[in-house]
Amino acid sequence: MASFQVPQFIEEKPKIISFFTLQQFLLLGGAAIASIVLYYIFSMFLWVILSALIVGSAIALGFVKINGQELPKVVRAAFRYYWNPRRYVWQRAMEETSLDTSSLEKISSLRRSMSIQEKFKKIADSITTGKIFKPEDSLPDGTKLPKGKYEVVTYLTGEKRAAKRVDF
Repeated sequence: MASFQVPQFIEEKPKIISFFTLQQFLLLGGAAIASIVLYYIFSMFLWVILSALIVGSAIALGFVKINGQELPKVVRAAFRYYWNPRRYVWQRAMEETSLDTSSLEKISSLRRSMSIQEKFKKIADSITTGKIFKPEDSLPDGTKLPKGKYEVVTYLTGEKRAAKRVDF
């Protein structure tokens, strides 16, 4: 069975000059050359300020990483974000469409004519409106509960008594 060597440290840039990568060396070298040129052009006070800005920005661009990304890459992404036009995908254009409601009217009339549907609707209405349950309503038509019927009541002590049952 053949074995293959797996490349490692792919994201690591090679060190070319001392412990600097080529990009870091060019940034620091360019900052040093710019500082030397500015020394001969400006006065000492202005040269110190400008050199500090140039060398500081070169060091930042060469060595600073933000969320694992190098600073030049982050700066390029920021400029691209601010200068490129933005496309907002979620703001799509809505087309107006009309629906044929004649078939819906036929379906709703069929549903209304179904007897089971009407019964369910009555039950749902009585539940939502809080209709009070009356036992007479559940009895067949024409029959009524007898009022004033006597029943035997047994107390916890075991004593039995006759009591009149009153249904309200």
